[in-house]
Formats: sequence, C-alpha cells, structure tokens
Amino acid sequence: MLALLDDWISLHTLIWLLPVAFFLHDGEEIVVVERWIRPRKRTLAPWMQRAMNWDKSITVQFATAVALIGSLICLGADIAATAVEDGGKLGPVFVGMVAVMLLDGIKHVGLSLGKRSYTVGAVTAALVEIPYASYALYRFYEADLVESAALWLGIGIVLPLVFLLIGIGFTFGRWIAPYRRPVAGPGRRL
Repeated sequence: MLALLDDWISLHTLIWLLPVAFFLHDGEEIVVVERWIRPRKRTLAPWMQRAMNWDKSITVQFATAVALIGSLICLGADIAATAVEDGGKLGPVFVGMVAVMLLDGIKHVGLSLGKRSYTVGAVTAALVEIPYASYALYRFYEADLVESAALWLGIGIVLPLVFLLIGIGFTFGRWIAPYRRPVAGPGRRL
C-alpha cells in the first residue's frame, strides 16, 4: 500500500498537501465551532473564555486565526517545495508544521474519545490530519529530506508560534467580527 502511495504522490505534491490538509481540517472547525462552543462556554478553560468576544461571531474570530496560520503554512510549503526542487532538505519549521499537525490530530481524537462524544475537528483529525502527517513524515524520512534534530527543533519553534498566531488571530478577529443578531424566540422581540 505504501509503495503504491509512494509512486502515486510525488514529494512536491506531498509538501503542498500540508495546506490542503490544514484547510480541510480547519474548515470542519469553522463550520461547527459556533454551534458547538456556545452551549459549552462555562465548561471551557478560563483562557479560552477570555480569548473570544461572546457578543460577536465566534466563527469570524476563529476563521481569522485560521486564515493567519493558513497563510503562513502556504508560505512554508512554498519555501519547502522550492528547497526540495533545488536538491535541499526540508527546514525545521516545515517539518515542525507537519509534526504539530500530527500532534493536533492526536489531541482532537483523544479529546473525543475521552469525552465519548464529538468535539470540534475530530472527524478530519482522524481522516485527514493523522493519516497525512504520519505518511508525510514517513516519506520525508525515507527520502532523507529531514533529520531527527530538525524535527525536534521544528516542534520547539512551531508549537509556541502556533499559540502566538492563534492569539494574534483571535485578537484581530475580535476587532473585525460582526456583533451577533438577537435570535427571536418565545416572548422575545427583534
């Protein structure tokens, strides 16, 4: 099976599948985050409660952070694809992005299993993030495009960077997100 994938998917394509996998996974999160998170507001960690403006669209706030991170992932894929085309190795930041995606997928699936229910992003974590990142890391090692030291350095760089970008994205998202419209219900007037 792996030999068939190895023949079918070029290293260049595999590099560019990182942003595809990212946007598929985060697309699932964008679609469901508002409906899933609002009823659970009080059960969230205090830092998560403070990260969002609950009077505004959570979807827009989240999507802003996704767009910021996704833009940098596309830039990283472009740099990595160019390096490989020129006969070089993958840099630690790109390899760290792939490894962090694997960790994120494991986190999502673990949370869903621990809660015994769906959590935001669990489906694409299991079907996209984990398979893509596992296979990509395997292929990159097999092609001698990455060294173990670069992997660990990359994780050490990318993990804090992701948290910083999420904070920046949510801050900007709070500024641009529209206020929620009141929902009509029994006894409520619009």
